[in-house]
Amino acid sequence: MTRRWTARLWLKALVFLLALLGAGVLAQAWQVHKVEVVGVRRFDATAIGKALEDALGKPPLLASASTLREKLLAVPWVADAQVVVGLDGSIRCLVQERTPAAILTDGQPWQLVDAQGKILGPAGGELDLPQLSGFAPYPEERARVLSILPTLAATWGQPVVSCQRLGARDVAVLFAHEPLTVVLDPQRPETLVHAKQVLLAWNKANLGPVARLDLRVAGKVFVQPVVSE
Repeated sequence: MTRRWTARLWLKALVFLLALLGAGVLAQAWQVHKVEVVGVRRFDATAIGKALEDALGKPPLLASASTLREKLLAVPWVADAQVVVGLDGSIRCLVQERTPAAILTDGQPWQLVDAQGKILGPAGGELDLPQLSGFAPYPEERARVLSILPTLAATWGQPVVSCQRLGARDVAVLFAHEPLTVVLDPQRPETLVHAKQVLLAWNKANLGPVARLDLRVAGKVFVQPVVSE
């Protein structure tokens, strides 16, 4: 009886060891070897590859989809991501990009920023977006002025081409199809209504081209004409 029991015990141990050995061999062959990314249109997908490279070569069961998603969300231009780790050794990612709202022109290369002022990455190609200058060290002001640009454009009746920071509450704005600069407090977009009336009256009186309108004094519009050389 003792010999039979011992033989059975050794047989079970042998089966267990063979199972472990087989699992080890299978783990070596069963590894993540392919990454598929969908949704990247505006940005360089290299950052996505770097975020996922640690998963390559690991068994799929050890590649955590939630951990990989957190790494993707750390990429500045990624708004959201879905990650699926397949048992066939593939990782499939659906990436939602942040939408660029302006170009930050402080320094080189120029940087794309979204509507909240978050820097997304280098700007490349032809982009029809407003240009911001002087806002790089001031993220809160950058976010605030970006939220107001649509109101400025709607009030003036033309898209904003560029916005330069002159001070904490002073910006110089260039509108499309207008060869002049408008200086104002961006927190008071209603001053553009009076400024436009003054500009129309100035042009109607044929007083010459205007270089700049300054709206920073409440209730007043200072007109700086173009100086002929």
